[in-house]
Amino acid sequence: MSRRKGPVLAAGAVVLRRTAEGTVQVLAVHRPRYDDISLPKGHQEPGEDSPVTAVREVLEETGVRIRLSANLQPIEYEMPNKMAKLVQWWVGTVCSEHPHEPDEEVDQAMWLDLAEARTRLSYATDVQVLEEAVKLPATTTIALVRHAKAISRKEWASGKHRNKTDPKRPLDRRGKRQAKALAALLEAYGVSRLVSSPATRCMQTLTPYAQAAGVEIQQREEFTEEAFEAHHKPTRKAMKELVAEQLADPDQPLAICGHRPVLPAMGDVLHSGNHPMATAECLVVHLNAKGKAIRQEWHRPSI
Repeated sequence: MSRRKGPVLAAGAVVLRRTAEGTVQVLAVHRPRYDDISLPKGHQEPGEDSPVTAVREVLEETGVRIRLSANLQPIEYEMPNKMAKLVQWWVGTVCSEHPHEPDEEVDQAMWLDLAEARTRLSYATDVQVLEEAVKLPATTTIALVRHAKAISRKEWASGKHRNKTDPKRPLDRRGKRQAKALAALLEAYGVSRLVSSPATRCMQTLTPYAQAAGVEIQQREEFTEEAFEAHHKPTRKAMKELVAEQLADPDQPLAICGHRPVLPAMGDVLHSGNHPMATAECLVVHLNAKGKAIRQEWHRPSI
């Protein structure tokens, strides 16, 4: 008996901007092959995180570089070849615009006023995600990251490492690959602030992105396992401080790297759901102006 394959995976974004006159516009594309007008989206490449796909596809199809904010409801439909297609969607914020070079896939990128978009978009599903996007309040993004795979405690406590403390325990080879892959995910959300436990394995997890983006990592002792075991209050207080800073400057997305035993308490401050996080797993929470989590998403590394 043959096994049914899963859906074809794709991702895209509802990219919105406000004109000087106060009009809200959405980015759309014309595809000559189908002679349609649609929201920018495209197929997910093997090993690629869906948020990375969304940012890449918008750039390739329109010349607009974006960062993602709140995630939207995915859309699944049947393609002409009877295969299912699942499209993950986000709200997109413009970072920069570059001239779009027409090609066989997209020959025109255009900004449409909302009323015009509702009538000109060729597919009801595109109108559906557009309506969801425009109804969402403005959000700010905080990503909680569990550090990547580290050398085991047993190995670190023996042999040449036996006199070194646990906070100095570094990433192993797999962990270093996970950290590099994580950088692409953080870039998709335009992370511009980094906070970490000072433990070596946490700092090394954020280092590839910090170096690529030119962002300094702020160290907080309150997020170490040792500090959390001693008392939970400082950890929660530090998280509340960071949330308050984030709400005061919502256009600077934040990523925080911590340890498995500490992350549930950190997540509680964000009023997010919790589950045991794998190494290098990322919880992305989108908060409204009052600090309420209105959207959240989990991303587990494929490495």
